[in-house]
Amino acid sequence: MNFLIDLWPLAVIAVLVMIAIGIGMYFEKKRREALEKVAADLGLEFFPQGIPGLVQALRGFALFDAGRGHSIANTIRGLTDDVELTIFDLTYTTGSGKSSHTHRQTVIRFASSQLGLPDFTASPEGFFHKIAKLFGVKDINFAEDPGFSSAFLLKGASESAVRQLFGPQVREWFSQRRGITAAGRGNQLFFFRAEQRVNPDKIAGLLEEGFQFFKLVATPTSPEMPPNS
Repeated sequence: MNFLIDLWPLAVIAVLVMIAIGIGMYFEKKRREALEKVAADLGLEFFPQGIPGLVQALRGFALFDAGRGHSIANTIRGLTDDVELTIFDLTYTTGSGKSSHTHRQTVIRFASSQLGLPDFTASPEGFFHKIAKLFGVKDINFAEDPGFSSAFLLKGASESAVRQLFGPQVREWFSQRRGITAAGRGNQLFFFRAEQRVNPDKIAGLLEEGFQFFKLVATPTSPEMPPNS
């Protein structure tokens, strides 16, 4: 009898874990169904398990080299002659043991011959970024635009090229959207809100913002994206 009493707490924990897993699976299924409908409404393709090779295509970008166990799901894709658009849920883990943390966020990726970007990352500057700068973390600042410089951490392999990319119009656009992170190199551009999986009903709005930024940094002959219907 005492043996059964000792097992009771473990049984309760096991049941609670199973319930939590079941709830998580239910909400993931609802999200997948909602995103599939969003893709259909936008006239785009939907791949619930991601697109083969996409994770590999992200390798080498600092934002995607952090952590481990990267996986992609709920991928929405649109193609034109000049642009490949993908919207996807990215999941990865940092830390280990009790300090491990699973990161989930929705990312927009543009791959286009219209892009010729320097290696850069622009992200909201938080308290820990300010501390890191005291220990030598490089941040590209603009004396003529202290508002942008205090709000965003801007990094890149070539400071002169990044400064040229982030002219007054780009900085002004960013300053009006304080939660945005963007990164790029060559013909690839990434756009997202860090640590945020966007609700399906907000995808169209995020896509609109992403395309606005794409047009700012692409050549003047930027093509139109796939139709919204």
